[in-house]
Order: sequence, then structure tokens, then C-alpha cells
Amino acid sequence: MVEEYVQVKDELDASRYTSNNRPLIERAVNGWHRLEEKRSEKSYHDSDSDDDDDDRELAHCCDLDSDASFVNLCHAFCANRRVRRTMLLTVVSILALVFLCSGYIFPAWREREALAEGLDNPNSFGHQMPDKLSDIIQLQQLPSHHAPGGKSDPDGKRRLIFIGDIHGCKNELLELLKTVGFNKDLDQIIATGDVVAKGPDSPGVIDTLVSLGALSVRGNHEDRILLAAQSRTSTGDSLETVDESSTDISAASRGAGLKGEALLSYLKPRHLKWLRSLPLIIHVPALSPPKNPAPAFSDLDTLGKKKKKAKTFQILHDINVVHAGLVPSVPLLRQDPFSVMNMRSMSPTNHVPSENRKRGIPWERVWGWYNDRIARTRSPFMTWLFGSSTESTEAKNWWKSWHGLYNSENDNEEAQTTVKHPPPSVVVYGHDSPRGLNLKRWSKGLDSGCVNGDKLTAMVLNAWGQAEIVSVNCRHRK
Repeated sequence: MVEEYVQVKDELDASRYTSNNRPLIERAVNGWHRLEEKRSEKSYHDSDSDDDDDDRELAHCCDLDSDASFVNLCHAFCANRRVRRTMLLTVVSILALVFLCSGYIFPAWREREALAEGLDNPNSFGHQMPDKLSDIIQLQQLPSHHAPGGKSDPDGKRRLIFIGDIHGCKNELLELLKTVGFNKDLDQIIATGDVVAKGPDSPGVIDTLVSLGALSVRGNHEDRILLAAQSRTSTGDSLETVDESSTDISAASRGAGLKGEALLSYLKPRHLKWLRSLPLIIHVPALSPPKNPAPAFSDLDTLGKKKKKAKTFQILHDINVVHAGLVPSVPLLRQDPFSVMNMRSMSPTNHVPSENRKRGIPWERVWGWYNDRIARTRSPFMTWLFGSSTESTEAKNWWKSWHGLYNSENDNEEAQTTVKHPPPSVVVYGHDSPRGLNLKRWSKGLDSGCVNGDKLTAMVLNAWGQAEIVSVNCRHRK
């Protein structure tokens, strides 16, 4: 207190010599009065110091003339090209991630969840009891002497030639066989059904296939013709056919462009007999490759002409040939005939097949998902993890085998409830020309729309499991 009083006193004495112009009343003050004024000013400035600092900071941040202001710093930061490039890439990456998740990842995840639910759903489609009164052959095994490789073909000279929907296009069929270098003594033709109807020469296609010892499955068009023939027989109507005594058979007498009951009059009894012999499913066991090295695919065809680059892949699993598709987890002898000949889509939640593409997702996606699960369960890691003699709990709970039902017509309870870990299998099919050639890992769609003027396609499979896709152009349009 004394020191402050002395300081104020000294300042007062000094001010007397510098402020002689001030009134006498203002100069007539003592030290204690000056001390009180200074204390009041100090307290006032202390109370407003924080507000002044905030105002000065705000003014500094918003000062556009100062390079150190916040606004100018932000502008300089954003004006940098590298920063702008990084910000643009970040925004694009975020938008791409959102699009990828919403358009692909989340829908795929929901679809897989629905597929898993469908296999575990007690109301899922499947295990249909075959109609023993119908004349449909449910399943046929490929004879062992026709299979490439194995004991019957140690040198691997045999081939299997799978051909998509022919639809009465005889000339294109002959051209395709010439292109693949067909050898009747070594090669076996297996058609995917719908060999007749719509095209220019359905009877000629049947005669050609019969003369070559070809196999085929029953398609929906063959089934309609046979149903029409059965309906005529049941009503007592005669199956009138066109007289073929003349060697010059016109296009009209071959039933060009006709299908169903309209084509029936142009087919002979031998044609109908062959159509009735067609099975619903042809099963080809996994090939046994020969010990000698597999040949390389040639760039030249049998005529010495340079070929276009063909689609090649390998198939070493069981093959099931059908016209339209199969329902996963259902034994082959329990597959519904109508669905096998007509399906195009499938509900993921209960696996109900449909011939309408809009009622579900493509059936081959369900089939591919199912066989991917089988392949993962049978992987070497899973075999090591669970042991070779025992199967994983997942396999026992999920995968129902149709093996053991191949050569048996036993429908007892024990056969129906057989559960084991089946191997994956590939389906070769036709029927769906709008999708065209549709090659997936576990399904091979070969209907490339020949009758519409597109292509007739064959898949040539040798003893080493090497498959090649060969196509020829088609001239006919329905």
C-alpha cells in the first residue's frame, strides 16, 4: 500500500510540470484520490479484457487483407492442386463405395441369405414323387463304352459333343458336325432337347440324329408333341401322317415353322417312337483322364482353315444334361418333369422354379451357389479339418445326396432320407435363347438361338475334360 502511494505521488508531482494548462481544481488532488482512480480503471479494464481479445481474434480471422487470417488460409489450402485432387478422389471414392454397396454388395448378401433360408425352409420345393403311370424316362446313364477315357478308351480318342437347341435346323446341324470333325465311331452326340419344332425340317433332324446314334433329353416341344399324340390316341383320332412315298419332299411336307399339334401330322411313327425314348435327364459320370498328356487345342479346324479363338475350359465333375434346369438339393429321381423341361427362374427363398423370368432370379445362379458350397466343403482344407472318414456338420445338415438313387428305383423311406456329402456337378442345358450362350462354372447354357437366325452351338468335351465351344451361323428365321 505504501509503495503504491509513493508511486502515485511521484506521478502526480511529475504531472504538475507537464500539465500546467489544466484547471487548478483538477490539479488540487492528493495521492489517495489518484490511487482510487487508478484502481477503478484497472478493475474496469480487467473486466473487458476478455471481450476485447475475442473481438481482436474475430477481426484477425475475418481480415481479408491479412495472409494469416483463417479465411485466406482456407482459400490457400483449397487452391492447392494436390489438395483439390485429393479431395476429388476422396469424394469419388466415397460415392463409388456407396454405389457398390447399395448396388452389388448388399443385394448379393441378401440373396445369399435368402438362398440359405431356402435350403433350410421346410416349405421349399423338391422331392417330387415321379408319376409311374407316365411314359417319361426320368434318368438315363451314359453307357460306359460311350464315355471318353477310362478302361474303354485308354488312349482318349473319344469325345462327347453337346449340342444346344436345334429346332429343326438340319442344314446347320450337318454344318456344325462337319466343323467339329464328327467321327461316328469315336464321338457321341448329346442334344439338350428341342430338336424339333419351329425350324424348316424337324423330321430330317430326327432322322439324322437316329442315324448317328445320338442321344438327347426331352424338351418342352417334344413333350407337347407327345402329349398331342397321346390326346389323339385317347380320343380315338387316327394319327394321320403325310405320305412320304415321293423322294422330293417339299418344305411344306416337312412341317416347316410348325410346332406342337400342328407338327404332329408331319412326323412318322418312327419319329414318335424315338421321341418317347428320350429321358428327362442324362447323367455323365466324372471322366477318368488317360495317363498320357492331354493334347493342345489346334488353331486349325479339320478343313485346314484358321479358326477363330474358341472358348475353352475344363470339366472334371459329373455332368447332368437337361433341357431347362434342375432344382438344387433334390435327387435326380425326384426332380419335377415339368420344371426340368420349362424352368427359367427360381425363387431364392423356397427354390420354387418358374418358366417366367420375372418370378425370381435365374435358376443357374441358385445352382451355382449350391455347388460352390459343396466344392468348398469338399476342399482339401475341409477334408483335413474334419477327417477323410467323417463329414463336416455343415455337410450333414445341408447337402442331400442323389447318388445311390441313380441306378435304383427304390422309393422306400430309407432311400428318400439318405443324407451324405455329394460331389458338385455341372448342368448342360438349352431352352433359354434370349440369354444366349451362358457359360458359368457349374452350368453351361448352349441355346444360342439358331432358329432365330443366330448360331447353333456345340460343346466338345475330350477325355481329359477339356471343353471347347464351337458355333456356326444359322440362316433360318422363324
